[in-house]
Amino acid sequence: MLLMVSINLIRLYGGLIIGQPGSADFAHPTSIILSLGTILITLIFALAFSGILRQLAVMFGLLAGTLLGMALGSTDFSGVSHGPLFSFPQLLPFGWPIFDLSASLPLLIYAVISMAEATGQTIATAEIVNSTQNVQQAIPRTIRGDAVMSLLGGIFGTSLIITSGENIGVVRTTNVKSRFVTAAAGGLLILIAIFAPLVRLATCLPGSVVCGTAVIVFSIIGVIGIDMIAREPLHTPGKTYALAMGLAMGMLPILVPGLYQNFPAGVQMVFGNGMAAGTLTAILVNSLFNWSEKRTQARVKS
Repeated sequence: MLLMVSINLIRLYGGLIIGQPGSADFAHPTSIILSLGTILITLIFALAFSGILRQLAVMFGLLAGTLLGMALGSTDFSGVSHGPLFSFPQLLPFGWPIFDLSASLPLLIYAVISMAEATGQTIATAEIVNSTQNVQQAIPRTIRGDAVMSLLGGIFGTSLIITSGENIGVVRTTNVKSRFVTAAAGGLLILIAIFAPLVRLATCLPGSVVCGTAVIVFSIIGVIGIDMIAREPLHTPGKTYALAMGLAMGMLPILVPGLYQNFPAGVQMVFGNGMAAGTLTAILVNSLFNWSEKRTQARVKS
């Protein structure tokens, strides 16, 4: 699952680097140079430093990439000082909730996908922080936490809240495993969201630099996913086929854009999304093999 997250998001951010086909700035050399420069600078910091400085290589790369963007004229901070000083969220910005069955069904599908994603990311985080003993109890807690935050987030007009995959890459690169750091980061995010100039400052960062940093982080997530697959025994047909079919159905819409463009909108929504197609396929295939094995065992006992 983490491997699919990695591939899907690298494709997404890679597309953001080059822009929309047909636009004036499509595949502009400056954007590509900024992204590759940010990746290279991050690597240099990781090679040159050790200890805590190496742990901050991603942040240093982001800052250095921003300075490079300023030198190339891709950064404009003139809008930071304009606008209000504070910005507070608005309760129910779209009005009171209304239940719509047709809108709820797609969300249920993505909720299942989010649960599968949260499962993989919780296991990966537990392995990074050397706390795998209680991971089976941590997974449902994580999913319930996502559900509660999605409910609260809806009050402020946000979408579904899910575990953030890039944070796993950050934990691996920084090797910072403290819950207190996580809580402090959450508090800082709240302050940044309220203090409007900081929000405007963040939006001034060159998109190519941010995407270059994201490519690094999500690539690390892919490495974690490969490591997890390598340690998983795949000698049973069920696990082999579940992984193979999940990767196949997940990779097809990524490698072959427009594969389902002539299918109904509902089919496109599910199978045109690599994460959705891969997750649902893996769950279905694994469930079928488990059912078949249980049925075979029952026949043998009888």
